[in-house]
Amino acid sequence: MSERRPDFDALIGSDLDAAERERLLRVHELLIEAGPPPEPSSAMPVPLHTRRRRRTALVAIAATLGAGIFAVGVLVGDRGAGPGTFDVVTMTGTAYTTGLRASLTIFDVDDAGNWPMELEVEGLGPSSAGRYELWLTKGGRLAALCGSFLTEPGGSAVVPMNAPYKLKEFDGWVVVAEGSTSPLLTT
Repeated sequence: MSERRPDFDALIGSDLDAAERERLLRVHELLIEAGPPPEPSSAMPVPLHTRRRRRTALVAIAATLGAGIFAVGVLVGDRGAGPGTFDVVTMTGTAYTTGLRASLTIFDVDDAGNWPMELEVEGLGPSSAGRYELWLTKGGRLAALCGSFLTEPGGSAVVPMNAPYKLKEFDGWVVVAEGSTSPLLTT
């Protein structure tokens, strides 16, 4: 079977100058002389789409492992989900309110300057005034309100509070009945 040779003039046309036609004719002759590329053999590299599938599978496995390790780290590593404890202040009843006690846990200050707290009181029955209030004191006088709360019928309460103040500017804490300045619990 004879090979049919492509017609050069039919491929490029006739509107070229002589030097350009001569250069292209040399390239055309070299390509014909070189012949067609060899047929692919079994030793050829793995097709690109197979490599992509392997790479995608490895990335998926790595992502799954990373997510699993992250989840385990969150579950095991962060047991203290709340802020750290800055101080625990013990409060006791005054001479007229013996038997009362409270504990004020002050957590680390947040970025805005707030001191989150938790007040736990015992023995402080329901107030005839309605609510109780936690105050910061300065010179023995009420200076800054930190919040109000109610107690259960047995006289206990665990209440989240907040002190958006610079604590070093104050000298103590008191609990009073709403509308009163007489301390029931003090530091």
